[in-house]
Amino acid sequence: MKETFRPVFIGGCDRSGTTMLGDILGAAEGAFATPESQFLHELAPLLHIGAFDSDTAAADWLAGHFRFATWELAGGAQHLASLVDHTDTRTTMEHILQAYLQQNRPEWTNSRVWVDHTPDNFKHYTLLRSLFPDARYIHIVRDGRDVYNSVRNLDWGPNNAYMATRFWSERLQQALAVEISESGNCLRVRYEDILRDPESEIQRICDFAGLDYRPGMIDGGGLILPGFTHSQHQLVGSRPNPSRIDQWRTRVKPHEIQEFESYPWSRVLLQRLGYELETTHPVEMSGLTVMLRYLHDFLRYGINRYRHRNMERNLLHR
Repeated sequence: MKETFRPVFIGGCDRSGTTMLGDILGAAEGAFATPESQFLHELAPLLHIGAFDSDTAAADWLAGHFRFATWELAGGAQHLASLVDHTDTRTTMEHILQAYLQQNRPEWTNSRVWVDHTPDNFKHYTLLRSLFPDARYIHIVRDGRDVYNSVRNLDWGPNNAYMATRFWSERLQQALAVEISESGNCLRVRYEDILRDPESEIQRICDFAGLDYRPGMIDGGGLILPGFTHSQHQLVGSRPNPSRIDQWRTRVKPHEIQEFESYPWSRVLLQRLGYELETTHPVEMSGLTVMLRYLHDFLRYGINRYRHRNMERNLLHR
């Protein structure tokens, strides 16, 4: 029987520590981490409906996908076509993973555990479950107010507190549904717990994921970051630092905290996940204020999308 890779899918709201955890777990013996794999979520349905009439056609589609380009596989179009089976998604992914491992971690070619830290993995849980029934799932949770503090100035994602609170609660609801579906096969961990006590928390995660824990793992080193994400992940590869906990208390304005905590689902989730509320009673957002928050986010999205598309084109055509 052909030996395959066993996935460990990390998921959660963006800016919750998925990359940090992928970098740490990818340093375990017998494991390796890859860049985010959003292209898989799009490729699998296309293969399922027979959108490509040949391996070459599927390979051409992959070559033009920005997220696949960040893997920076060498070899050209002919080599990529040799990795693709346009009738089988898992076989295609196995070949891509093996090629990535041989190119970037040749000393780890016997590694069989694939650590995938794509934040929206749980949004595509049904797809992943059908392709990889042997997978394990890790849900990493972070205080939503710190998520907002981390994401608001980036060139993607929500740009104000009200949009961020809806974004955070939606992602958590998706992940909590996976926890229910997978029961004992999905582990919830807290970003803050990893920062406070990294050794015991990473050991607990390794025990769940079937990985061999070693103390040096907490310094990371298991993930090769794509170049375009370096500015967003400057702390990846460094030891978890508890000073990053609760930064929202000094960096987020009081009215933004009130707006974040005004959303009913976020109030419930914050409390049930062990985060204390700052406001005793939620503020009522007027219809006009909500409309202005949507408009602000829409305008920022347009600007950010323009910048991001330029970055994608530069990467694809260099």
